[in-house]
Amino acid sequence: MRCQMEPQSSAACWSGESLRKTLRKARFVLNVDAVPRMFYNKSVNPKSLIGKNIAIDGVSGKFLDVLLLAREGETLELAVRHEGGNGLTFPGELFRKAAPFKPEDYPVLPDGFRGFSGAVSAKIVKKSSEKLEFIIEVDGILDTWKKNKAEQPESVKGKQLMLTGFWRKKETFHGLKVGDRIEVGLQHNQPLSDHLTLAEFVRKAPRSLDSPRPAASLGETGLRELPAGIRRFNGMVVGRLVSKDVEKGTFVITVDAVPRVWRNSKAENPKSIVGKTIEIDGVFGKWLDVLLLVKKGETLECESRHDGGNKLTFPGEMIRKVAPVKPGDYPELPEGFRGFHGFVTGKIVKKDSQMMELMVQIEKVTDTSDKNRAKKPESIVGQKAIVVGFWRQKEKYAGIKVGDTIECALQHITPRSDHLNVGEFKTSRTPKATEEERE
Repeated sequence: MRCQMEPQSSAACWSGESLRKTLRKARFVLNVDAVPRMFYNKSVNPKSLIGKNIAIDGVSGKFLDVLLLAREGETLELAVRHEGGNGLTFPGELFRKAAPFKPEDYPVLPDGFRGFSGAVSAKIVKKSSEKLEFIIEVDGILDTWKKNKAEQPESVKGKQLMLTGFWRKKETFHGLKVGDRIEVGLQHNQPLSDHLTLAEFVRKAPRSLDSPRPAASLGETGLRELPAGIRRFNGMVVGRLVSKDVEKGTFVITVDAVPRVWRNSKAENPKSIVGKTIEIDGVFGKWLDVLLLVKKGETLECESRHDGGNKLTFPGEMIRKVAPVKPGDYPELPEGFRGFHGFVTGKIVKKDSQMMELMVQIEKVTDTSDKNRAKKPESIVGQKAIVVGFWRQKEKYAGIKVGDTIECALQHITPRSDHLNVGEFKTSRTPKATEEERE
């Protein structure tokens, strides 16, 4: 809630020193200019406060310093709630001095856009690092999702709106600046509030909608239309670099493998892009250094997902240069082994410490559990498999070496992926041969 102190209020003229000594909780009066954000509440008309003089109590502790330094006529922004009576209470979460009120700093959503769930393209016009909040100006609707309830999504085009919810994506937030164009998934959760919340993704947009990408050949820019089986994909891809634009944070690869698919992926056939040339955008921050150093023809492994359109997006977790793909580098699980849940023994043939994974040649299926759904568990014997999930047992993983024998619990969780998740495990090492044995 953003307010302005009432100039005629004697309550705003307390002596700072006496206030700190005599009052545990302060009370003051504000003249309300705007109510930009509502949380989950039962208020029927929060904006009925605008233009009114409202008494607020409950300020204590470190927040008293803000109140003590505020002068009559200066502007405050704070969280409040109604707990009964004729006043409001400060719950102790946000209380700060703000710039003098300007209507454009607190944009109001068009009624036809309320309840929106989907993706838009926009330009950042204001950034608040303290609140992890942007004011953006929308220039296009990219997608509407199943949960969308907005009756007129297009009503927001050309309008500004408040975008919040970056506390889980702080690095992404700090990597964006005023003037950047972005493509962002967002949703309007609170019917009476004017703020929207980040949902799923945010990435830099390479160019404005008024300057569409010119048509180009397949080998230069990637697929004009992605295979239907890759839509809503989320996972890892590996491929050879065809081209890159570091300034725009985009690159094109020819896909050699799709080694891992995440559980929340909805793609029906992730491997439908193997052998295809695709574009990936959204590279930013420290990851641009990786892209800068990779040369055409070299191989990249990166996390990516499909958020709509004919390209994939890098969500900001992992991108790295890897060795050229050779047969056997990304083994596929036998169909009869998918859905496995049980115990195996095998030999470690490769260790990737950066990804915390192993390649294991399975020698024996020692047991299956009640949760096993694999129709032919023994089909994995003699085959290689990628085993992941060691991040919970980092110290034990650090002691593993290629050539060790591992006995472990495994489960195949993601039906369309070739990776297995590890549970408890133990390793053993073949003792070195004695001098007599070598002779």
